Amino acid sequence: TQLCHQLSVNVQLPPEKGGLNGKAVYIDTEGTFRWERIEAMAKAVGLDPDTAMNNIYYMRAINSDHQMAIVEDLQELITKEPAIKLVIVDSVTSHFRAEFPGRENLAVRQQKLNKHLHQLVRLAEMYDIATII
Repeated sequence: TQLCHQLSVNVQLPPEKGGLNGKAVYIDTEGTFRWERIEAMAKAVGLDPDTAMNNIYYMRAINSDHQMAIVEDLQELITKEPAIKLVIVDSVTSHFRAEFPGRENLAVRQQKLNKHLHQLVRLAEMYDIATII
């Protein structure tokens, strides 16, 4: 989670400082995202905290279907906002593990998770976007 926070800030840096001059989409599945960490990290790298926070599209996924729907809708957001250079899903598996427990649900869980991962790969390839899971 800390790495994901840092990457959502660092993507905003100019290329000469290791960034992409871009914005981030942060899909939080466990409720661990903290704006106060973004503020501290932005200050540490010389970014205005308010600007840095405005450059992160935060979305809270409440279940696996919602998580997949968010990713499905990202294509429209990215088309409108081409500055998006990073998509983060923290954590990609938590809802799937919780909703499909046990060996008897393993095949269904893996199929659904595989579909979701293919959504993310397709998005990354279509728009040349870094994706962190």
